[in-house]
Amino acid sequence: MATGYTLFNKAKRNALEPLRFREDGTFRILHLTDIHKIHPDMDDDTDRSIPERKSKNTINTIEKAIEKTTPDLIVFGGDNIGGHWEEMTNEYALWCLNTIIGAVKKYNIPLAVVFGNHDAQNEGIAQLLSKEVQMSIYMQYDNFRGCFNEAEVYGCGNCHLPILAHNSDEVMWNVWCFDSNDYPRNPDHSVISYDADAVHADQLDWYERTVNEEKKLFGKTVPAVLFQHIPINQEYDFIEECDKSEMDYEHNGKFFRAKCGMLKEGLLRETPCAPQSDRSEFEAWVRCGDIKAAFFGHDHTNSFRFEKDGISLFQTIGCGYESYGIERGGRLITLNENSDTFTTETIIIEKEY
Repeated sequence: MATGYTLFNKAKRNALEPLRFREDGTFRILHLTDIHKIHPDMDDDTDRSIPERKSKNTINTIEKAIEKTTPDLIVFGGDNIGGHWEEMTNEYALWCLNTIIGAVKKYNIPLAVVFGNHDAQNEGIAQLLSKEVQMSIYMQYDNFRGCFNEAEVYGCGNCHLPILAHNSDEVMWNVWCFDSNDYPRNPDHSVISYDADAVHADQLDWYERTVNEEKKLFGKTVPAVLFQHIPINQEYDFIEECDKSEMDYEHNGKFFRAKCGMLKEGLLRETPCAPQSDRSEFEAWVRCGDIKAAFFGHDHTNSFRFEKDGISLFQTIGCGYESYGIERGGRLITLNENSDTFTTETIIIEKEY
């Protein structure tokens, strides 16, 4: 697996100002997930104005969310482009990436990304869809903060970003970016099944090793938030089958709701699409004791918060109009410099076109 940066991008990254809290002791993160950007020409709708409107509304959502929240960091939460479309070509993929990066570039705000299950799904059709190639394109943005990987581990984009105090170089929070991968694969990279994959063991080893090294270095556990695309299996612990009259959503002809008192905020509108059995990632978070909240995409209409063992699990609504959804927008997370507390709010942007 590729790690670090190209020499050119490494020099550029080293010249960047570190992420730092504002003088008022806050740091604002805008989570924009499931953008699903495609080129309008890929959509064969007879009425050509429909794909044009979808494309404009997607970019409008990104830009208006930025203007509304004035973030210090933007995190693209995966399925950033529609890499599962069979119409995707190298040219279309490059256009899609440059379009969503350009929507951030005009504001010169730091950007990090995680990948989803669809970003690189049709890599065999368009080689530019490779996550490593996509990452190299993101790196061309002068204020990009991610990398291929911090260590030689599975996936692409695994990294953590320290946020420094407003008036010193003390690390006050960390932002973790995990590649939750796409689908379970054989050693030759062929797909085993189209059930959701999970974060792999070597990624968790790297995470735990890094947290423990920082505990020794800093003499404390640095509080952290984490971003990845596919949610974790533990979300199923909060959901139960019910009668139709009590349901939050229907799935495969059955009716489900959040268990009594479990839904802390937001809406449960569809079943979480999480790994069916793997529960090791959350267990690693508990052992390390740093993660205060994890933010997921993948399920476009959910905006809920569940809580387990003191860790908040958030779903963020989808951003893009070129896939399914109800409201479009993102989530603003505001970290507090002198405590391990934070606030969040769902940001809904009305369509304009």
